[in-house]
Formats: sequence, structure tokens, C-alpha cells
Amino acid sequence: MRRIDLFLYGTLQPAAGTRMARWLETMARDLRPARVPGRIVALRGGNGWFPALQPGSSGMVCGTLAELDLPPGALAKLDRYEGGEYRRRALRVRRGDGAACTAQVYVWTAPLPEGALPVAGGDFLRWLERSGRRAFTTPRNGA
Repeated sequence: MRRIDLFLYGTLQPAAGTRMARWLETMARDLRPARVPGRIVALRGGNGWFPALQPGSSGMVCGTLAELDLPPGALAKLDRYEGGEYRRRALRVRRGDGAACTAQVYVWTAPLPEGALPVAGGDFLRWLERSGRRAFTTPRNGA
């Protein structure tokens, strides 16, 4: 097993209800509300929407800090799920209790496509709920 702290801010959060979120939750030792400096935009893909995080000092992105015990191959599976536009980077994360730590975060590295929508308040799941949109989900045979 490999222990990793991973900041989740989109379709991998337990509350997203996606197949990948449920799979990841089975490996969680601890889940806590957290924030990271930056902004997110929502992108349309396949059957729903997914967020793209851009780190920076303008704004905060809300999410979940997950302490995970990953079996061999699980991190590679997550990297494939996120795709080539994302890179996993170590960033400072502030937990809901105010404590700071370093965690892995999937950061968007490609140019933003046309049609990207700003996520006011930095909370993707709340944005989905308020806008009536659905989260992107993988097909049954997907990563």
C-alpha cells in the first residue's frame, strides 16, 4: 500500500457520487473539508461537466482532503482517469480546521478550451447543484 494525501475538488469527491469517487472512497483513511489557493472553471465533456483547477493567489478552491492507502496500480489508474491535460503536483492545502499540509493535486496544464465557465466561489459540486448540471461520469469500461 502507498499512503498519499490527495486534494479532491471535482468528480473524485465522495459527494460527487461518480463511480470513480466511490472507488476512491473505499481506499480513504480520512476525508476532511479543505481549500487550496487558485481558481476553477467548469468544462463540458462527454456526458457532463468536470472542473479544471489553476493554482494561484486569486481565490480559493473548495474540496476534500483525502488520506488514502492506495494499492499498486491505483495511482496510475487515477492519472489515466484525469488525462493528459492534468498533472499531479504537490501544493499547500488548508484543512477545514485551519491546519496546513502538503497534498497531491491534479492541476490543469493545457490551454482552457472555448466554453469554459468560471465556478464562482470555487466549489464545483455546489456549482453543479445550483446550475442543474451533472458531473462527468466515466463509461462502464473507462478508467
